Amino acid sequence: MTMKYTDIPILMYHEISTVHHEWCLAPAEFTAQMKFLHEQGYKTISLSQLHAGILHHQETAEKLVVITFDDGRKGVYTYAYPLLRQLGFTATIYIVPQWIDGIAIPALEHYSDFLTWEELQELSRHGFEIGSHSFSHPDLTKLAPAAVREELFRAEQRIQEKIGKKVNHFSYPYGLYTTDTVALSTERYLTAVTTHRGFDKSPGGYARQWITPEVDLVRFQRLLVPPTISLCMIVKNEERFLEEGLRSVQGLVDEMIIIDTGSTDRTKEIAHTFTDKVYDYQWGDDFAAARNESLRSATKDWILILDADEVMDVNDHNNIKQALNNWDIDGYRIVTYNYNNDSSISGWHPASASPLAKSFLGWYPSLKIRLFQRRPGILFAGQVHEMVDTSILARKGTISTLPVPVHHYGAQRGASTSYFELTQKKIAQHPDDAKAYYELGIQYKEQGKFAEAEAALTQSLTLDPLPITPQLNLALVQQKQGQYDLAIYTYESVLARSPAAAEAYFGLGYCYFQKQELEKALHYFQQATIYNQVYVDAYINIGALYEKLGRYPDALVSLQKALAIAPRHPRANYNIGVVYEKRGYITEAIQYYTHALELNYIRKEEVRERIRKLQLLIQKSESSSH
Repeated sequence: MTMKYTDIPILMYHEISTVHHEWCLAPAEFTAQMKFLHEQGYKTISLSQLHAGILHHQETAEKLVVITFDDGRKGVYTYAYPLLRQLGFTATIYIVPQWIDGIAIPALEHYSDFLTWEELQELSRHGFEIGSHSFSHPDLTKLAPAAVREELFRAEQRIQEKIGKKVNHFSYPYGLYTTDTVALSTERYLTAVTTHRGFDKSPGGYARQWITPEVDLVRFQRLLVPPTISLCMIVKNEERFLEEGLRSVQGLVDEMIIIDTGSTDRTKEIAHTFTDKVYDYQWGDDFAAARNESLRSATKDWILILDADEVMDVNDHNNIKQALNNWDIDGYRIVTYNYNNDSSISGWHPASASPLAKSFLGWYPSLKIRLFQRRPGILFAGQVHEMVDTSILARKGTISTLPVPVHHYGAQRGASTSYFELTQKKIAQHPDDAKAYYELGIQYKEQGKFAEAEAALTQSLTLDPLPITPQLNLALVQQKQGQYDLAIYTYESVLARSPAAAEAYFGLGYCYFQKQELEKALHYFQQATIYNQVYVDAYINIGALYEKLGRYPDALVSLQKALAIAPRHPRANYNIGVVYEKRGYITEAIQYYTHALELNYIRKEEVRERIRKLQLLIQKSESSSH
């Protein structure tokens, strides 16, 4: 079995000492780790050898590891050096020349002594590489480029003067860097290392495995090989989406498990072009059961859950791989960007210019565990809206949030009836389940059945009055039915418990607008923008109110804010057209009306008629001038 040089681990140590400190590893623990490496047949290589192997795309049948020490502390010479020489191992030591000289050492760094130049010279003679940790260990990200260059130059000059060898390797102080410092490091050094965990070997930014007192021998072994991921997905008739979803995680996952629940289109054919692990499963109206079937076929360290209509950004792969090296985390919550053009949805955000947004104007978030360790007992629960959270918490596992999104395009497929039917079954089986009634209410709302949604959400709050979200949605469906006074009461109840709820302020604005209380409506829409500064619909409605009040300059200011956030919003373009038309700016009005049409504004015929009339005005004006 061969190993790519990019998969060779770089171990990051600081001090080997009996001192109790977060960066001090006890000599006995260090000895146990080094002896384990030796007994398992590992050999050490230098960073220069690692760089050369990566440069030439080498693979090796040997077990190789790189050992590094930051700061240049005394315990490296006292405890580590004799053992490493005995085992035939070497290491790289990153030093801060000013600290070696005993100058301006910060109080926080006095937890142990530093090496002398004589000790470093001896280490260098016996194959240890001496790298730079900068001259004085500042935060390079806060320095001007000239000051960064000076830090690096002075460190190299001092090390070369005392050691007699060129400095080829660098470690960023505090692990902090910018694109500029990375560019500078790749100009000057063969390698530069970060404090990122994992196996990433990006030029100018090698990741390392942290070895701290919390790392016992079991965890130490895990840090020597790259962690692996199984993608687990359940599908049915997904030929429209599947290829894009699977392609987005190629190079990230090590195996793909596809559970097909009865496709009659090309779904399985497409899946087989990516993996041979495609399995048929008899659908039994239970999403958790189908998910758990996929887990049974998985063989890797971690599980990644995606649906066929979801993708991940390839630019996020390294962040995910880094997170996998933290074995203290059992599961990661990941936010889903649910793309949608309905900017009135609670939590809606305008989309960025990323190609992953496709033609959507924005998205609303949802958060759930999608990445977790493959361990016995970690299973999905729930026939519908299935989750693993409960099983991880039941075993007192640790859950963290991973700041990378999943991009979900479910709005392209339209409403699903399967979730609705399963939710009804869930309520029949568990009539006291408040969450099930909430889910039913949301599904009724999405179908436009607002009376039924109101009944379901009311029942949810009767069973559990604490959550804010069901109450907010209850106010919305009351508003949708024209029950404005009742909706106002519910929105105010939300604000009594959650004073920063922008959606509640927006809802109050809408209700008072419908009641023709325009100044009140304006006040509440403005409050919504205070608590959500990218609330597009609030800015549009403020603009519309100013237009009705004849305050055209104020209307333009608010509508331009909306367009700055969401340039492709059809209603914002249309409303600006209205304002320009009322101010007599005919050419500008036509321009914005045309944009609104291009963006599929819903009242197309009205807009076309407005454009036609304005064009006639221009023609009359031109003919009369002749």
